[in-house]
This record gives sequence, structure tokens and C-alpha cells, in this order.
Amino acid sequence: MSVLKGEGTHPILFGSTSIVAGPVTHRGYLARPDLSGEWPTVILVPSEWGITSSSKDICRRLARLGLAVVAVDLYHGNPPDRAASPEEAAAAASAIPRARSQADLDGIVGFITNSAGFWSSAERGFGVMGLGCGGVPAATAAIRHDAAALALVAAPLLDDEGVGIIDSFVDLTAPLLGLYGKTDDAVSIADIMEARAAAPQAEWVLYDNAGEGFMDDYLPGFDLGAYRDTIDRLAMFFEKQLPAA
Repeated sequence: MSVLKGEGTHPILFGSTSIVAGPVTHRGYLARPDLSGEWPTVILVPSEWGITSSSKDICRRLARLGLAVVAVDLYHGNPPDRAASPEEAAAAASAIPRARSQADLDGIVGFITNSAGFWSSAERGFGVMGLGCGGVPAATAAIRHDAAALALVAAPLLDDEGVGIIDSFVDLTAPLLGLYGKTDDAVSIADIMEARAAAPQAEWVLYDNAGEGFMDDYLPGFDLGAYRDTIDRLAMFFEKQLPAA
């Protein structure tokens, strides 16, 4: 772990980490305030690109605002090359066995909710956040483990056959925050309207002139204004919904 002081209100600890859950060791990235107390905790399911410098930056920025964030490596160390096309990255994400992803997230939930932990309030409730194609496993984990809050950022809501996250909203009781770009080719306004009807407890935010890559500073669609606003909204949302430090 390393110590960093910077933006936000908290000095933080951050770095790649190994998470032991029974006989299995999971790979991940952890950022949390470097202060005493039990912090509101969020599991981040990265986009189709896996744990990147951009997703690590999101973890650190949220940690500086008072959250503990654990990003899980569903690729087990073999993510798509950043030179790959978005279509190739999405195909790689869809090729991850669903049972394996579920088991990985089960392990992370067990880790953060362990009563022996000293830095997380997750035993009393935790959040889940899905970026891009990480939205499906994030929503599944939130429902499976009765998470206290779920956030989706540029996560496709329906596939080409009209099947997707929206179908799971019938089982979702937790507060939901959805953050999307208006020019996202993978998510239409009709999809958003359908999602609003399926999850009336949700809040939806649409950014003008932002596309699906607005949160990833490696991609040409990165939008700094939408990125900063998303970080602030995520921090406020999880602070409101999760147990206080």
C-alpha cells in the first residue's frame, strides 16, 4: 500500500491487493481513507477493460471523499489489451464464465463483510458499482447479496435481443443511481425510459455530448466535466445510502 494526500478530504491508502476468501485468493485493487474508523464500502466491478489506470483513479478519488472502494479483477490478470477495439473488449467480458464472476464477487462480499475487519462498515451494509460491461455482474451481486445501494455508470441496459439488466430490476429493492452519456451508442433514451419504469426508486443522470467512454481517460470519448460530476454524485449517493464511518 502507499499513502497519498491530494484532492478530497482524506489521506488514503491504495494499491493492488490479494483478497483471501477461504481456499481462493482474489486479485483486486483497494483504496480507502488512511484514518481510524469503519468506512462506507463499495465494490467496484470494472468495465470490459478490467482494472485499468482509469478505474484505479476512480477508486482513489472516491477514497479521498470518504469511501473504501474494492475493485475486483474478474479477468484474473488477463484483461484485454488497451489497443483492442471496444467490440473486442466487450466480447472478452462476455466470455468470462458467469459462475466464475459470481464466485469472485461472493468472495469479495465475504471479505468486506467479515466482522474481523477493522476499516469497513460493510457488515452493516455495502454498495456495488458497475462500470460499462461490469454493470451486469454488479447488478447480479447487488441483488444476490441484498446490497444497500447500486450504481451503474455507462452500463448497457439491454442487449441486441432486448435482454439485460432491466430484467433484474424487478428483484432490486436497493436505491439505484444510473449515470450515462446522451450520445452513448450502447444505451438509447428508450432504454433509459424503460429502466425508469422498471426501477422507480432509481435516479438517472444523462450528460450532454458524452458517450460510453466518458469515464475512461484512455478512450477518445473521455469527458472531464462529466467525469468530475460523476465522482461527486457517486460519493454523495453512497455516503447517503451506506452506514456512516
